[in-house]
Amino acid sequence: MLNRTHIAFSLFLGLLFFKFSNNPLIFFIVLIVSTFLPDLDSYNSKIGKRFFSRVLTAFTKHRGIIHSLLFFLGVYFLLYFYIPILSFGFFVGYGGHLLGDLITKQGLRLFYPFKFRIHGFLKTGGRLESFLFLIFVLLDIFLIFRLVIENIF
Repeated sequence: MLNRTHIAFSLFLGLLFFKFSNNPLIFFIVLIVSTFLPDLDSYNSKIGKRFFSRVLTAFTKHRGIIHSLLFFLGVYFLLYFYIPILSFGFFVGYGGHLLGDLITKQGLRLFYPFKFRIHGFLKTGGRLESFLFLIFVLLDIFLIFRLVIENIF
């Protein structure tokens, strides 16, 4: 899935769940940052091209351990017990990224280190993804307007 679709989808999830967060500003900042984190292991991603992620890309394959439930839940529980204010935004952003990649044709090794890969139907960068991106942007706009109207009246 492309970065723009990941962001639109994560924003959609964030707008649905932010009411359950203790601090909406921190929730959204962590959500956006954690949406990009799974692609640290890809040379083709914007964040993977940065110098600090070159070391990581030398030791991992894209959609390997960083795209697994093991890594996701491990980091989530570390945050939950040591920096709880960050944990919910991380859960929604990172989890949304994994969910988005799960429906692509490339799929994920969600239960890494096992070789079993779950594949979806979506071609990354294809027409259907562009359509989904548009749908999520429209839903994001709708939810933002709804929140604004609820807070005005």
